[in-house]
Amino acid sequence: MIKIIALILTALLALSCLVLSACSGETVDPGQTNTPGGSVADNQPTPDSLIDSVITFSGTTYTATDASALRVDGSALAITKGGTYEICGTLENGQIIVEVTKAEKVTLILNNFTGHNESSAVIWVKCADKVYIEAKAGTTNTLTDGATYVFENPADTKPNACIYAADDLSIKGSGTLIVTGNYNNAIGCKNDLSINNCKLTVKAVNNALKGNDSVTIKGNAEVLVEGADDAIKADSLDVGKGFVTVTENAKVTVYCEDDALQSTQLITVTTGATVTTYAKGNSVNCDGSVEIGEGCLFENVPEGAQ
Repeated sequence: MIKIIALILTALLALSCLVLSACSGETVDPGQTNTPGGSVADNQPTPDSLIDSVITFSGTTYTATDASALRVDGSALAITKGGTYEICGTLENGQIIVEVTKAEKVTLILNNFTGHNESSAVIWVKCADKVYIEAKAGTTNTLTDGATYVFENPADTKPNACIYAADDLSIKGSGTLIVTGNYNNAIGCKNDLSINNCKLTVKAVNNALKGNDSVTIKGNAEVLVEGADDAIKADSLDVGKGFVTVTENAKVTVYCEDDALQSTQLITVTTGATVTTYAKGNSVNCDGSVEIGEGCLFENVPEGAQ
């Protein structure tokens, strides 16, 4: 069970308008706070001045500069109010839950964070308008799950990924994020999944990146799928959904057992982006339209794959 050790900010610190970050040692101006539902643009790093609380894990315990929006649920730590939270340290066999109102946004800044959950998702977005997971510049963050999930209700099937969101999810930042899905998917999203600028490495027994409505990889993102069944997938049949897009200067490299890019309605790779596939199935599999910029797709079937 996660135990609470909340660090109460003193009046002296408030008067001086300086809060020491438990992770980086940088200073934060508490006069500049992130409003619930507010967020920084996908292609911009979140300044330290907008951090509402710094949460540092150590095994099965945590410390927080402000625990007012945190709730302990067994081995899970739930965030219950929109805002920006910096996540540091090592979480052993635990979970971070985001459960705010549908009008609120949450940003999780990962700062050299290592998280593992043996029987469920490491990060589970139960409810929010949108959640941003930001890999802080100069950091490496690693998330892994176990091969078997345990559900309170045997009829439940979600979460089913190491990072799972029931709402829109954006992976951003200029740091490195490594996610391994040993149970099913690495990163799964019920709605729209966006990858922007982050250096992301994913591996999964099923889908590496799954956005039911869409998957968009953009900016200077560097995505490496080290292994999966279908690598990047969107499967909604709703109008205007079910698409996979790789655009701007994004670079995607895929090693997979089946299809590299799969969608129900549209796959787009624009000029400037690069997709390199080592797929035993199809590099591109779409029931609808496919739009690939000239010189953007490189296919190389590994020796012995066929």
